[in-house]
Amino acid sequence: MGRFDRHTLIAGWDQQRLAEATVVICGVGALGSHCAQALALAGVGRLLLCDPDDISESNLSRAPLFRADDIGRPKAAVAAHRLAELSPVTRAEARGAPLVSGVGLAELRDASLVVSCLDSLAARLQLAGRCQLVGAALLDGGTSAWGGEIRLYEPAGPCFGCGLSPRDRAAQDDPWACADAVVPEAGASAPVSALIGSWLAVTAVRLLCGAAVGPGVIRVDTAGATATPVAVRRDPDCPLHTRIPAELVAAVPDTALSTPADLTDRLAPEETVMTWAALPGSAPPRASTRLADAPPRARLADLGVAPREILPVLATGRTRAIRYLELAEAGGKGTPR
Repeated sequence: MGRFDRHTLIAGWDQQRLAEATVVICGVGALGSHCAQALALAGVGRLLLCDPDDISESNLSRAPLFRADDIGRPKAAVAAHRLAELSPVTRAEARGAPLVSGVGLAELRDASLVVSCLDSLAARLQLAGRCQLVGAALLDGGTSAWGGEIRLYEPAGPCFGCGLSPRDRAAQDDPWACADAVVPEAGASAPVSALIGSWLAVTAVRLLCGAAVGPGVIRVDTAGATATPVAVRRDPDCPLHTRIPAELVAAVPDTALSTPADLTDRLAPEETVMTWAALPGSAPPRASTRLADAPPRARLADLGVAPREILPVLATGRTRAIRYLELAEAGGKGTPR
């Protein structure tokens, strides 16, 4: 029998669509590992794994892709290596950087699906906002002590931020810290991580195969043996519902190794390119997002600019205007469809 022969017996399963799919998974700890493993075994063609963290001993009891001798190694790189061993038909790519630096907006836009397995409120809000900017659907999962939630957000409907108060939407884990933000640890277990991660993967496979999957939230309580749909309404005051107009985006070819000076050469004198996160070496209250403030010959990747990022360009003067530059992959790949 072939690798996927049993899949073909499932009504509605489309192995070819899975093979042609690209899934972005943000966070490859316990939840992300289970989800990524299931998607690779299902035959998803490309998995883009984004996680800036290293493996710790506490990950070993919940994340099936990590081993004891992996402690201290990057989660994304180790996960990509193990997935390649599990499924030779899957191309797993590691992005060991924070979200904004790891996955570009054009990559989110063009992905078949974006899956959030993040453990931070601020990171979830950041990913939700970036998906809204480019009209990308977001499948989000989270765990609690004895359960969790599976949340599917479509671009035109409510988002993760709609279910939060204005105070929570403004939350940052630790906005004034000199180091990375520290997220308080919560209870977690292997069975719950496996359950919610697998539920995310099942939902993803159904979406990728073209099955009808309704948006919304499912709350799972293993103690009560229940899975309850939860209604979420779009909040008209939620600030995350901002979209970049496609007509304002211009592709810039061959920019994989570009520098701020290279991009400046393409601008009018009154224009300046902005980044979505503060430049390295700058911090509140003097953080800068102007590429003009960076060393002109520094590589964009070293400045925290993600592959295939879409960068805003501001024009000063009597009429303030904004447009966007979409960076391409090496060889000019990845320009807008």
